[in-house]
Amino acid sequence: MKDNCVRIILEVQDLPSGRGIPHSVASYVRAALKLRALRQELTQAVLEVARCKEALARRHQAGTLLTEAQALLEELGVEADVQ
Repeated sequence: MKDNCVRIILEVQDLPSGRGIPHSVASYVRAALKLRALRQELTQAVLEVARCKEALARRHQAGTLLTEAQALLEELGVEADVQ
């Protein structure tokens, strides 16, 4: 894994044991559980971005800080509008 990457670890509930669940059904249910967990993580990340952006905007020299954040995002190849 690259040094500039972030790993997201999802925790999803196990399927009930002792049931004769076909592999294709179990795969589908696991994928749906992963999707639900990703949506929850994404929601938390969006809220965190908003909180951090508001905190930057309240700081002295907010324009400079937001410009620095935008430059760093562009350098990392991330499309985002911090202004």
